[in-house]
Amino acid sequence: MQNADWGDRRHPCRWEAETGDAGFWMPDRSEIVTQFFTRYLFFSLAVIYFSTLESVSPALLSIEYLLIALGVYFFLNSWFFHQALQGVTLLKIRSAMSADLLIVTLCVIHDPNPIPPAALAFLMVLLGNGMRYGMRLFAEVLGGAFLGMAVAFAVRYRLGGFEVGAGDVFFGVFWITLALYAYILMGRIEGQRRQLDYRSRFDALTGLLNRHGLLAAADRVFDQANPGIPATVLFADLNQFKAVNDRYGHGVGDRVLAEFAQIFSESAEMGVCGRWGGDEFVAILPQRDEAAIRRIFGRIESRTEAWSNSNGLPMAVSLGVSHAPRDGHDLKTLLAVADIHLYQSKSQQADTAGTTSNPWTLTDEPEAS
Repeated sequence: MQNADWGDRRHPCRWEAETGDAGFWMPDRSEIVTQFFTRYLFFSLAVIYFSTLESVSPALLSIEYLLIALGVYFFLNSWFFHQALQGVTLLKIRSAMSADLLIVTLCVIHDPNPIPPAALAFLMVLLGNGMRYGMRLFAEVLGGAFLGMAVAFAVRYRLGGFEVGAGDVFFGVFWITLALYAYILMGRIEGQRRQLDYRSRFDALTGLLNRHGLLAAADRVFDQANPGIPATVLFADLNQFKAVNDRYGHGVGDRVLAEFAQIFSESAEMGVCGRWGGDEFVAILPQRDEAAIRRIFGRIESRTEAWSNSNGLPMAVSLGVSHAPRDGHDLKTLLAVADIHLYQSKSQQADTAGTTSNPWTLTDEPEAS
């Protein structure tokens, strides 16, 4: 069970700003390939550029040793490429970024031009990493680029015999302005991305996961590499919700859904909750025994009944449950089993309602299926 991803939200069933890897975008394979081939391209340009020079100012290295350093970078880059294709982690990304910054710093130090074109490669490292992995990595590579620039120019002026001129000042101000502008712009893009991500995975009315979000969460919980992971799935369906909508209006119906979502998520304990669609709600929990399930069901039913009585609005619920891996290894299969149990519960409630008075029965409207 420790391998399941039960989320890290402030309340497990409601959306909050994520912590942990907040601001880190996970690249797909095509983005990884594009980034590393861009690195190979700039490696080739650096080799051609420095190979055509008769000599470089030996501030630290001779031109032969600088080319050897570029060769070492080539092999490191190839190893990082191989590792990234096997799986991306923050450590791997930071390691590749550090290699980029180090080799660019060395190239800027040994660039013989008073205003070194090699310094533009810092911007490529900044944009290539920061705009690909999100604000967290952008801030780190921005700090690394500023440090690399400062070290490179300090060594150039101290050991390379260069003097500070108006062109250097203009170039430095331009570079810093462009880097900061890119960072601010990226912050706006990040905010828009988070909004789109929220809208794609969360239900606007209840704040719970929507169907897409539930399926994505279930993919993490029921990992294909761990098909036997134990879990419990709860399925809830509001009774007579269509009749409530038709009689009292959609505004009241929305209120009922929002109130029940809060009751359901707070009663479901630690887990992942969502609105499957319409008046159906789902919770994926760490494995619970029958006694724990009865307690959860009791809380949901009693709180639902109390809300219904205090607000004068009909709201009752049918509940079903299934267990992984006994009943299935994916969410849809487990929901199908829980749905069977839910309709058995509905049948029992209908039999009870036929023999006892039920003040919330809306006889003039059929119950939604």
